[in-house]
Amino acid sequence: MVDPRLVAILDRSGDPAIVAWAHDGAGDVASLSDPELAVHAAGELGNVAALQAVAAPKNLRKAASAALHRIKSRGIKVADAPAPKAFTLAREAFDVPPRAFLSGPNAMGNCHLLMTATDREGSCIMEVIFGGDKVQDHHGHAGRSELRKFWKQIEGDEVMAEIPFAAGLHLGDVALNGKPAHGWDHFLSKVAPGALAAARQMDPRAHALSETGAEAEAWVLPAWLLPGTVVDGIVAGLPDDTSGENEGWLDVAIVAALVGGGREAFAFAADRSALVFTLLGRGAAAASAQAAAARMRAGEDCSGLSPLRSAVLLAAFQELQHRQREKSADVDSVMRKVGDFNAD
Repeated sequence: MVDPRLVAILDRSGDPAIVAWAHDGAGDVASLSDPELAVHAAGELGNVAALQAVAAPKNLRKAASAALHRIKSRGIKVADAPAPKAFTLAREAFDVPPRAFLSGPNAMGNCHLLMTATDREGSCIMEVIFGGDKVQDHHGHAGRSELRKFWKQIEGDEVMAEIPFAAGLHLGDVALNGKPAHGWDHFLSKVAPGALAAARQMDPRAHALSETGAEAEAWVLPAWLLPGTVVDGIVAGLPDDTSGENEGWLDVAIVAALVGGGREAFAFAADRSALVFTLLGRGAAAASAQAAAARMRAGEDCSGLSPLRSAVLLAAFQELQHRQREKSADVDSVMRKVGDFNAD
């Protein structure tokens, strides 16, 4: 049975952006709401030029190559693609594909999203760091050689994985959640018109990387979600013995961490982690994060939740380190004053 979505693209009654790319090669395929459908449609239409222009991400490049092979098998002659040009003179067209890279939660519970986009004025590199409802955004500009070096560096980073650009736009928009972000607005000025609107409507699961099939690995909720007053109370209640045989204090600390808006704050962060894991193709971890969010919102006992225990432990450890540094600074100050007094 023919896919009705494909028929709609072929007869120009479907998504206008996908229709424009599949028929005329207009726009950026990676930023479309369903880039794989667009590639399939271009193959059915025999749009060789559009398919040969697909350079990234890897999954779309492979899909375009397969579509070109099917075109050749129909007896249609396909000429070799011209060498890609990163930039050309004056106002001639150029093709520098936008790209997106994503990491799962790190030891602090933060996720990193890196994106690049290029127009005639140059390239912009965007970084969004988020954990729960807290987000940081940074952006910078790069020339052609700097952009290539940046890509090479990120491609060699085992923590980062390339995701479809549309998925990156969707995630960045979700993470910022309407918060003012000058860098993000500037970055979007270099993205194809309508790309963000299409990304907002997309189903993240349709743009996820291939499922890894791995078991749920350890992950951490953001320690920075604990209010300072809660951390102070946790540290004040620490027993002399905090070994693994005496973890009752940790159960008490977790109860304190979830008081007030704590449950929703951590549940919200778990939702964000679930979305990230989904896009990375880590289904077991996504299910684990979704289950954690559900338990917290249901008011259940969460003392056994490993991601939450790790967050509380890290927050307490960081506060103890901070106090130790302050204490050392005070001692140094006193010793300097004693030295000054003796010198007099």
